[in-house]
Amino acid sequence: MRRRGQKSYYDKHNLSRYVSKRNSKIKRFFRSFWRWILLVFVAVIVGYAIVTFGFQTVTVVGPSMNPTLADSQVVLVNKIVYKVSDVKRYDVIAYSRVDGDGYYDIKRVVGLPGETIRISNGDIYINGERRSDVPFTMTIQISGVAEDEITLGDSEYFVMGDNVNNSEDSRYTNVGNIAKTEIKGKVVSILLPRSDKGKVK
Repeated sequence: MRRRGQKSYYDKHNLSRYVSKRNSKIKRFFRSFWRWILLVFVAVIVGYAIVTFGFQTVTVVGPSMNPTLADSQVVLVNKIVYKVSDVKRYDVIAYSRVDGDGYYDIKRVVGLPGETIRISNGDIYINGERRSDVPFTMTIQISGVAEDEITLGDSEYFVMGDNVNNSEDSRYTNVGNIAKTEIKGKVVSILLPRSDKGKVK
């Protein structure tokens, strides 16, 4: 016979089950909480790695890359591609001079390591042959130092702006050839403004 105030076996059993369920829910909550914290932490680390080592946004300054890129546009730079493949002719690149202030400039690659470059009568000659595939839409009026044949070093690139008559690039002595170590990545797309969004060719 159960005395007054004394819990039956079933009451104790139900209480035990209740406590067990509650503890189980608490454990599941904390497992989910820490799993969520871990996912956020991993996402932050991956995001940081992508921005630091993979991709970077750069703002275009000036008209030197018109009509391909315009002043104040924000572009995406792929910083990985040249770690696994070579720089190609006519790639649009972002570079920063070793002796500069960290500012990123954007130009198009015209000459590759070991080649000779000369600009004459508005035409570009590479290794003595006139190039008919240049992507520039206007006639080159300024030859600069490339009026005389230039030989690129083993890790040097000759770059020009698409706005060929309003671009300070490898044709000028204060810019000169760009070293491979100064190239930060390939400009792959326009991000802003949204109306201009698209791939860079």
